[in-house]
Amino acid sequence: MDVSIGAQAADGPDLAGPEGMTLRAQDTGRDVGRANWPVALLILALPTALALFIQFSTYPNHDVAWVLWGAREMMHGAVYGRDIIEPNPPLAWYLSMPTNVIASLLHVPLDVPFKVALMIGGIASAACLIRMRPAGMDWHRSVLLAAVGIAVLLTLEGREFGQREPLMIILVLPYLALSARLADGGAVPGASGRIAIGILAGLGFALKPYFLVLPLAIEGVLWFCGQRPRALFRWENIAAAAVILFYGLWVLLFERAYLLETIPLVREIYWSFDQPISKVAVQLKPVILGTIPFAVIAFKKRDGFGMIMAVAFAAFVFSYFIQNKGYDYHAVPARAVALLLVARFVLDQNLGLLWRIGAAALTALFLTLWQVEFIRWWPEARPGGRLHRQIERIDASIARHAAGDRFFVITVRTYPNFPAGIYAPAQYGSRTNAQWFLPAVMQLRTKGERSQSIERHARDFILYDLRKKPALVLLDTNTRGHTQGPSHFDILGFYGEDPAFRSEWVHYREIGNIGQFRQFVRIDARGGGR
Repeated sequence: MDVSIGAQAADGPDLAGPEGMTLRAQDTGRDVGRANWPVALLILALPTALALFIQFSTYPNHDVAWVLWGAREMMHGAVYGRDIIEPNPPLAWYLSMPTNVIASLLHVPLDVPFKVALMIGGIASAACLIRMRPAGMDWHRSVLLAAVGIAVLLTLEGREFGQREPLMIILVLPYLALSARLADGGAVPGASGRIAIGILAGLGFALKPYFLVLPLAIEGVLWFCGQRPRALFRWENIAAAAVILFYGLWVLLFERAYLLETIPLVREIYWSFDQPISKVAVQLKPVILGTIPFAVIAFKKRDGFGMIMAVAFAAFVFSYFIQNKGYDYHAVPARAVALLLVARFVLDQNLGLLWRIGAAALTALFLTLWQVEFIRWWPEARPGGRLHRQIERIDASIARHAAGDRFFVITVRTYPNFPAGIYAPAQYGSRTNAQWFLPAVMQLRTKGERSQSIERHARDFILYDLRKKPALVLLDTNTRGHTQGPSHFDILGFYGEDPAFRSEWVHYREIGNIGQFRQFVRIDARGGGR
């Protein structure tokens, strides 16, 4: 990407600030003081090395593994929306295909080149905070800000590494840094660099429709800073809009199965994964309360970086709440830009000492909140941890009972279908990453209600899977998962109400448990199991 800094007047809009606003046009992006790259590389290497150690010591996130597996199946002819049934649009699957090709050529697990690609992308994204640093910040402090960026994009993700929201913020951060330069009237990259930034941002915005509120919010800030209407047609905006338009047309023309077959199913049962608003709000409440004062300061000081991060925070909070699931990874973008916002003010020499101390305390609080989640996950996910051992036991059972055959897990969540699906020597045998309709069935029955349509779909989906004759089927006895359903619903009792299910299930016998997972093997023609 061309990140050479050019003159603002040569390639960007003519920004004239409102009365009383100081535009830092003299900030050309050249180094303030002598650059010390050895020290800078050491500082940036610390969070990078920690991220590498964490991610290459653990199995990939279950949702990420599902996407990687699905991308491989699509490359082999599977139809998205029919052979792979998933509520989200297919862009994440498309983006996973290049690293899948590399994995195939190198004969390594699918997640290995994917993790490497994300590491490289995260470092490059954070490095933009050095080349397009906030106005008035010297080179040395921008390195510290970039180190915070690497920690945000790579190190602190823990279990959520590679999810769509973390991937989005990696793709979009250079666009935010560029927008901040424009808001300050500073120098920006040349046309080729801005087009590249726009393409990446367009991919990030297109991952989920909720993210499109972000560029609208950014344009509001630039209008507030005196941007003229014609400046809307900047290189980065044109490139981002072209990517989004192309992707939208592609889905309309070539992903008809997703639009016509999957979306109606999603609309019928997606409510069953919603959480009460009180539970959803808990994730971000302290971050919102802590960020608001510094967002106000940013606008009061007319600080471009601060204002852009503040509106990005508001946009990501909107995205988090409108999804209404309360998943940890949905909160990642809001927490990421909040941490960058307050870290920027910790490094601001022009801010009063008390405010800098407050920003430092808030940075420590945000890091602590993030670390609490990491500390809950790491002891179980690290080598030798309970979760790590359980995945290894499941993979070993699949290798013993279903090698070269099929397996799947009857569960309401993606785990342990994945990551087992990309590591075990057997084919994952379902079209979905879990039994989609079970949460809705459970919640309705708990209320004394029934839906013939939902229950019919639930039985059709399990029959489709069983009629492929998988050699091994696991049953998750924890039916709560991440839904509001009961924790001990009798799944086999529900399915057993259907004679068609009973005629398929008679071919399976139970062989014992792996933790909460009951195991069933298919009986062969001689009356035994594998």
